[in-house]
Amino acid sequence: MTLAAPAKLNLRLLVGPRRDDGYHPLRTLMVALDGLADTVTVRPAPERRVRCAGVEGPANLAWRALDALEAQAGRPLPTEVVIDKRIPAQAGLGGGSSDAAATLLGADRVHGLGLGAARLERLAAEVGSDVPFFVRGGVQWAGGRGERLRPARAPRFAALLVKPDAGLSTGAVYAAFDRLAPPPPDDGAEPPPAADGLAGWVRNDLWPAALALAPGLGAPARALAAAGARAVLLCGSGSCLAGLFPARADAEAAAARLRWPGFRAVVEGGGP
Repeated sequence: MTLAAPAKLNLRLLVGPRRDDGYHPLRTLMVALDGLADTVTVRPAPERRVRCAGVEGPANLAWRALDALEAQAGRPLPTEVVIDKRIPAQAGLGGGSSDAAATLLGADRVHGLGLGAARLERLAAEVGSDVPFFVRGGVQWAGGRGERLRPARAPRFAALLVKPDAGLSTGAVYAAFDRLAPPPPDDGAEPPPAADGLAGWVRNDLWPAALALAPGLGAPARALAAAGARAVLLCGSGSCLAGLFPARADAEAAAARLRWPGFRAVVEGGGP
């Protein structure tokens, strides 16, 4: 079975102070993206194998997904997972979590477990904070560590993604966040009805921390703004940046104007 494992964008990422368990409480609006996805192929095999360029075997989050699925099933589930990567690593786009979710969904089907969405989401929360979102997909408010989901709506939008060569460690970004002044309180605002309203609504509380660790992020942010982006947003904990536009044609025109030599992709998200 072959599944698409899409990237995501946090249109809002509101971060609270670190808890005693080491995690930060989040309130984030997550949107699955069209136009950038890994491809995950799952099949029964004589023994477990996870093949992914650069992150093979137990180092891959898909391996942990298979661990969780076997614990739930109470028996070995020898599986081969082959991941064709297009989502860059350490970008804040959720590629590893999306691959793990696709592995859960695919292995559940090829082994005939029939666990259903609710149980798969509970297993996904054991694998990683963003993995339940990718099991469900669409547009979701996420709370807690990111595992508590509530369906939401967001206007249809397009984004031009750019990423510097260097990535950012999620742990390092959160550690830097803890050293900075706390962000403004959550205003509780829901997404605007139209894409034109996103510029005044999007927010990522990790942006000051990411910029402190990697001042070079200012260059792609300025390039996106110069290319006409209505708003520029750090993707998750970075290091990818998203320039937001009302429509795909606008984002593609900006991509043609953009002076940026590295990774770029035009994606869409939101809508009914």
